Amino acid sequence: MQSLFADFSAAWQPGATFLRTPGGRSWTYGELDEATSELAARLSVSLGAGDRLVSMLERSEWNIFLYLACTRCGVVYVPLNPRMTPAELGPVIADADPSMLVCDPVLQSKAEQLVEARVLVRTLDRAGGGSLRHGKVPAGVVDRELDAPHPAAIIFTSGTTGTPKGALIPHALFIGKARALAGALRFTSSDCLLHAMPLYHSHGLFMTVHAVLSVGASILFLPKFDAGEVVRALPDVTMFSGVPTMYTRLASEPGLKAAAAAIRLFICGSAPLKPELFEAFQRESGHRLVEVWGMSETMTNTASPLGDRRAGSAGKALPGVLLRVVDDRGVEVPPDTAGVIEVGFTAPFGGYWRRPPEEQPRMREGRLVTGDIGQLSPDGYLTILGRTTEMIISGGYNVYPREVELALEEMPGVAKAAVFAVPHKDFGEAVVAAVESNGTSVIDAAVVLRKLRDRLVPYKIPKALFIEDMLPTTELGKLQRKALAGKYRHYFR
Repeated sequence: MQSLFADFSAAWQPGATFLRTPGGRSWTYGELDEATSELAARLSVSLGAGDRLVSMLERSEWNIFLYLACTRCGVVYVPLNPRMTPAELGPVIADADPSMLVCDPVLQSKAEQLVEARVLVRTLDRAGGGSLRHGKVPAGVVDRELDAPHPAAIIFTSGTTGTPKGALIPHALFIGKARALAGALRFTSSDCLLHAMPLYHSHGLFMTVHAVLSVGASILFLPKFDAGEVVRALPDVTMFSGVPTMYTRLASEPGLKAAAAAIRLFICGSAPLKPELFEAFQRESGHRLVEVWGMSETMTNTASPLGDRRAGSAGKALPGVLLRVVDDRGVEVPPDTAGVIEVGFTAPFGGYWRRPPEEQPRMREGRLVTGDIGQLSPDGYLTILGRTTEMIISGGYNVYPREVELALEEMPGVAKAAVFAVPHKDFGEAVVAAVESNGTSVIDAAVVLRKLRDRLVPYKIPKALFIEDMLPTTELGKLQRKALAGKYRHYFR
């Protein structure tokens, strides 16, 4: 089969704009082809199809070009947040077993300490400079033929035990989901997406960029998310995609309604969209948000229909997606009844990288058993009610309690830690922790939180830390996180 790059490129006009920045940089689709062809040729000298490339890059158009170059030559792209600590990056990089790591030049020393000597470390900065592009462009392989299940990327996500695992995403799944989303939301080559999402994030790199590429649309690329800058840029685009935290901030930004007058779509994903935010944003902007729901393993599964967007609903199944809600026995439940969500698609799921059968996603008749709890209305609208796992989604980022608890339990004086979610107006869910002392020293919450900065990326650090005489547990010693979440649920109100 063709790569996703080759598949999407059938819709492109070489002279049409692919990406531009507020600072005046602009790239046509023809220039996108040239840049990715050069990078693919350079990569192919050292990497074969199926080899992994870890990316630790700052946000820039060259980050996108590197990813697309990998898809052209069959290299598997592994995006990681460059701001993660060495303690977080080390296990993930070791598991990915890369042949090459590409990072910003300022991170080269850090990167070299994280990989084995055999791994090639190359640099690529925001302007396209760096050791990856040194020397004459080689006459390497640019576009490789791939088999149907060939992975385009590995998306690492921590499990409930705190151990990272990588979801393998085949080219075919990326292609199918991009076309399904673009079709459902009626993307055309005339659309321009305002992009302000992280590029190590599935939403920011895969969902949005793929949908744009699938129809030959364009991107206005901001250096970062800033509510004021987004509002100023809205008159120059037709759509914006973000997480609930972004929409909370946009809803209070002066001038939003006037700037958004000609916007076609505001898309929201990566975390549940509360009805209050849906209604507040409509009131302040004049637009009803399009909510989408997906998973790292499956990409986008649902989207609000353009004609009827309902507060509190994640919309309907995308074309080609099969949704079922079942009971504990796997039997489909009646409409408006809560159960476990199962999702199937015409393209295969890739499973987890280097995990034994017992750790692979649970499947039933070709459908993924998600572990999310939801219900379907009689006319097919999905409402997400919760999760069977204890994952926290804070500002669109996934945080797994056990990973943070392990870091807390290494702190002086801490015997046990419990991490849980508390409602938060800005982040949707805030990461909050409670600790139990081991009696050897006095625990200073501020000091503990400060020390966590050396272990965890900022969004994983608790927004509040409470010291308990004894953490609540069951008779078998299992932490009762729900009891703590209930105790502190009004803390941020």
